[in-house]
Amino acid sequence: MAKYQVGVGEDGGPSSGQEKKNYNTNSQHDENHSEEDRIASISGNLLERADSLIYAIVGVSFLVGALFALVYSFWDFGVNITDAISQRSATSIATAVIGFVSGLLLVLIIMEVLGTVIHYLKSHETSLRPFLFIGIVSATRSILSIGARLSVVSEKSPAITANFQSAMIELGVSAAVILALGITLKLLGRLVETGANE
Repeated sequence: MAKYQVGVGEDGGPSSGQEKKNYNTNSQHDENHSEEDRIASISGNLLERADSLIYAIVGVSFLVGALFALVYSFWDFGVNITDAISQRSATSIATAVIGFVSGLLLVLIIMEVLGTVIHYLKSHETSLRPFLFIGIVSATRSILSIGARLSVVSEKSPAITANFQSAMIELGVSAAVILALGITLKLLGRLVETGANE
């Protein structure tokens, strides 16, 4: 009686037809997977370049804005200090100086943000520390602004009586923000140093 083997090769494995079918299936799967990886890689590269381009444009805009703010601060200070000297008013001189310092702090904030953009373009990493520093400088500008606003109002004026309480609240909030952000900045620095030592 004759014996037949169905679907079995010479080495006891699957027949050649079954092997071709499995090979074709695996090859098609690998080709699809490779095509998906290629598309993902190209898309990732394009998005990364677009991200860097946008950050570069924002950085250039911040630089131009900082230059304009710096020039305007010097121009405004020159005009105000000239008027104050001509009027021989100590209050106007103090106001001009406070306004000038406030303008320089604004330039410092813009440059700090620009430094964050530059750091991201170089390492593609962001840090929390620059934003804490920006918050401290912004709160300092707020305190200077309140001081300048109060300095131009006469002590006998009813306006200072009405606005004194709100101004003191603003000063207290700004001081609390500076204290909180300063403590956070200090703790963050210690945390980074501890991680580096480990």
